[in-house]
Amino acid sequence: KALATHHDISFTHLYTITNMPISRFLEFLIESGNYESYMERLANAFNPTAAAGVMCRYTLSVGWDGTLYDCDFNQMLDLPLAHGAQRHIRDFDPAQLHHRRIVVKNHCYGCTAGAGSSCGGAVT
Repeated sequence: KALATHHDISFTHLYTITNMPISRFLEFLIESGNYESYMERLANAFNPTAAAGVMCRYTLSVGWDGTLYDCDFNQMLDLPLAHGAQRHIRDFDPAQLHHRRIVVKNHCYGCTAGAGSSCGGAVT
């Protein structure tokens, strides 16, 4: 409503994704005292069906230096593959990577909440 009033912007179709509790948004949540309630909201919105389709189960992110990450968010947080999986593209082994344990932290609730994230879905 405010965008229409102040800037004459309107939407006919609006897609949303969950704000991940990382980087500047994480800092905002902590500084504003909203971190605990936001994380509780994400955890309470956990959806096993969404968890089955998260990007880290089917894709990898590759850093500029060849370092492998489970997802774009882990790459942003400098959390490379772990638990014995190859950590560099030069050592790529599809069979081993298929059975790897994914590095999971609190931000992962963002992809498993509601309809899911991974560039689609929303928490309402």
